[in-house]
Amino acid sequence: MSRSQSTQRVRSRRMFLATLGAGMGAVVLAACAPAAPPTATPAPKPAPTAAPAAPQPTPAPKTQPSAGATKVRVTVWVGQAERDALAKMTQTYLEKQPSVEVEWINIQGGGLYGRDKLQTMLAGGDAPDLMMLNTGQFEGLAARNVLRALDDFVRGESFDLNIFWPQAVEGSRYQGKLYGLPRDISNVILYYNKDLFDKAGVAYPTGDWTWNHFLEAAKRLTLDKDKDGKVDQWGFAFNNIVWVWAGFVWANGGEVLSPDRKQCLLTEAKTLEALKFYYDLMTEHKVAPPPGSLPEQPGASPQFLNQSAALGLFGPWYRPTMVNNQKPFKWDVSYPPKAPSTGKRGSVVYTDHWGMYQGTKVAQETWAFQKFLTSKQGQQQWTDLIGARSISPVKEVAQSEKWLRYGGSSGEIILECLGFSQAPPVNFSNANEAENIWNDELGLVITGQLKVEQAAKNICTKIAPVLARS
Repeated sequence: MSRSQSTQRVRSRRMFLATLGAGMGAVVLAACAPAAPPTATPAPKPAPTAAPAAPQPTPAPKTQPSAGATKVRVTVWVGQAERDALAKMTQTYLEKQPSVEVEWINIQGGGLYGRDKLQTMLAGGDAPDLMMLNTGQFEGLAARNVLRALDDFVRGESFDLNIFWPQAVEGSRYQGKLYGLPRDISNVILYYNKDLFDKAGVAYPTGDWTWNHFLEAAKRLTLDKDKDGKVDQWGFAFNNIVWVWAGFVWANGGEVLSPDRKQCLLTEAKTLEALKFYYDLMTEHKVAPPPGSLPEQPGASPQFLNQSAALGLFGPWYRPTMVNNQKPFKWDVSYPPKAPSTGKRGSVVYTDHWGMYQGTKVAQETWAFQKFLTSKQGQQQWTDLIGARSISPVKEVAQSEKWLRYGGSSGEIILECLGFSQAPPVNFSNANEAENIWNDELGLVITGQLKVEQAAKNICTKIAPVLARS
C-alpha cells in the first residue's frame, strides 16, 4: 500500500468513526490527602461462588477526612493496578471537592465480578452509594429496583449524553430508563500473530475475510513444528463462551434468544449452522488445541499469548496483556470474519457501569463523582494511568491517538466494529443461570460427547424455566 493510499484509508476510517459516534479492601481519600500507595502483593484471585464465608476487609492506608466531609462509598472488583489508578483519579477529583470523602471498597473473593459479596452487602443493609457493575448484573439490579434512575439528574442539568458512544448509553438503560453511566464498553475483534503468519507464509487477515478464509488460514497455521508426529502449534485459540460464538450466530443471520429474552432460538437452522462451524474448528478440523493438550496454558488467552495459537477472538481489554507480554511478538487486530452466506460480521458489545444505589443518602455527591469518573477528564486520566483497555465510553478519548495506537495496534478497527456489535444475550436479570447451562452443554460438544444439534436442544429445554423467570 502506498503512503497516499494509507493516508486515504486512515482519513476514511476517521470519517466512519465520526459518523458512528453521531477479601475487601477499602481506600478512603479526602481532599489534599495522598493516594494509597501500591503494594507488592498481587490482588487475590476470586474464590468460588459457593465460598461459605465472606472475606474480611483488608486494612488500607487512610487519611484524615476534612471535618464534616460527606462520604461516598463505592464498590469495585479490580486488581491492584486499577485500584491504584482509581486512587489517583480520586485525588484529582478531591482537589476541587474539599467537602467530600470517597471510600473505595474493592471486593475480593466475593464470587464472579464480586456479585455474591455485593448482594450480601445489599441484603445486610450495608449498601454502597455507587457500584461498579457489568452486563447481566446491571439489569438484574435495575429490575429489582436496587438502582436509582438517573434521568432526572440528566434533565435537571442538561447533561450531554452525546459525549458517549450510543452503544454505551443504550447499554446503561433498562426498560427505557437510564440506570447508570458507562464505565467502559467492549466488543470482540480478531487478534493475529504476525510472526507466526510470516513464518508460515500466510497473508494477514483483511476486511474481506470470510469464515472460509479464516478456516483455511487456521489449517495452514496448525503445525507439527518439531516433526514428532504431534501438533504443537494451532491456528486458533478456541473459547467456549457466548461472547465469541454469538458473533458467528449473528453474522449468519441467526439468534440466540428472542429480543424479550423469553425464548431460546438455538435450534433454528441459521443458528445451528453457525454453531456447527464454530465448534467444528476444534472437533472436526482440529485447528484449535483440544482439551488437555496444553495443561500449562488453560484457555484461549494463554494459548495465544504463548504463541501456541496464531489467531484468537478477544476484546480490546486484551491489548494490555499483549503489551505487557514477557515474551513479546508482533501482533495486530483485525475484523471478525464474515459469514459466507450473508457477507456480514457479528460481535457482542458489553457495558460496565457506575450505578447509584436507590436508597443512597448522598445522591447529589454520588452523582457528581459518577459524572467525574465518566467525564472526558476522568476517562483521559484513566487511560493515561492504566493504558487503553476496554473502549472508553467517551468518544473523544477512544478516538485519540493514544487509545487508537496503543501497543502499535490498529485501534480504528476496534471502533469500526462497534457498528455491527450488539448487546450480548446475557443482558437480563438471571442470565448467569442460562450461561451456565449452555456452557455445560456446549462443553460436551468439545469433548465429543454431544453433537451441536443435540446440545442446542438440551439447552433450549433446560433454560426454558430460566427464561420464564427473566
